[in-house]
Amino acid sequence: MSIAIRVEELSTYLAKQPYLTELDGITLKIAKNVFPSDFGLTSSFFGNFMLQQPPVAKALDMGCGSGYFAFVLKTIGCDSVLGVDFNQDAIQCALENIALNPSLRPIDFLHSNLFADVPPSSLFDLIVFNFNYYPSDGTFGLNEDGGSEILKRFFAQVGAYITDQTIIYIPYSEFIGDAHDPKNICPDFGFSVTVEDCISNHAGEHYIYKIMKA
Repeated sequence: MSIAIRVEELSTYLAKQPYLTELDGITLKIAKNVFPSDFGLTSSFFGNFMLQQPPVAKALDMGCGSGYFAFVLKTIGCDSVLGVDFNQDAIQCALENIALNPSLRPIDFLHSNLFADVPPSSLFDLIVFNFNYYPSDGTFGLNEDGGSEILKRFFAQVGAYITDQTIIYIPYSEFIGDAHDPKNICPDFGFSVTVEDCISNHAGEHYIYKIMKA
């Protein structure tokens, strides 16, 4: 598996946008210029993992896209859920998806470049971050700030929004390479990391990391 192959595979999904899909009983509209939640190599794996986690009072889906993981967090019973994305099209899409899943209301969605517009008084018990693994050409509102660069910014900012007990879950696919692996980046920012789950498929191995303050 390579990034070039994944970009080629992605074109099929982009060509049919907008379209409706269903993941874990959650109905999702995948609008134009929004990353397809049903395309991601780790989305289903990570979603199934999160559905087995206990609920918390306050949860954050960073880089929420269509809102899939925000809806998963409400499904497991989290009291308050915020979805954040840099892509305005993704935020609009997520807001429209609330109407398709009325039983999961309320969920808040915010247009923000990582934590730039997240209220500084916000402290989260649980954060999920299905980050963009590699630089983009502008699709999905992203740019060259992908992979290790976005992780570095995330870890530099997240400390103001967590407690010593906050859990951060980040999935990762090994074909992206060691330079963009969260486990090689987060220790430099004062975080510990453990592998919580792993699967293998045609694209190699995929991991779910649990990250906390060291």
